[in-house]
Amino acid sequence: MSVYGKGLITGTAPDKFDPNATLTRGMIVTVLFRHAGSPDQAGSGKPFNDVASGSWCSDAVRWAASNGLAAGYSNGDFGINDPITRQDIAVILLRYMGYLKVDLLVTQEFIYFADGSDVSDYAMGAVQTLYKLGVIGGGGTNEAGQAIISPKGNATRAEVSAMLNRFFAKTET
Repeated sequence: MSVYGKGLITGTAPDKFDPNATLTRGMIVTVLFRHAGSPDQAGSGKPFNDVASGSWCSDAVRWAASNGLAAGYSNGDFGINDPITRQDIAVILLRYMGYLKVDLLVTQEFIYFADGSDVSDYAMGAVQTLYKLGVIGGGGTNEAGQAIISPKGNATRAEVSAMLNRFFAKTET
């Protein structure tokens, strides 16, 4: 069953999925929070300036922060409505694998992406791992046959849904 069918990612309005809309930081942690069973966050405090208690994603943001899945910005904000990049999806999903205590074997071989120099240092390991696992894909190839990964491109709801479906297929037993 898909992440939409499981109720992990929902529409943007009744009967509207809006697949080409950009997924936000608040949305990705909400999806993973739901997958984790929406653990009780009572008493966990308000870790970010821009996340009001009782808002649509406040419990998910607190959960993600307290479990080391996602961090905020240096100004004390989380950026719940900020678009999430493809490389940051990879980082969060790799951290979520750790949260789930899932250890999947991947090759040691380094993949050279056509736009590999665009991958931030903090995200390279996650991008490499999730690409090798087949969770994230490229956006075609260059003339040398190297995958174009678009690490700093914003991820759409459809792209993330596909990534999550592949991720859960790999991590759920």
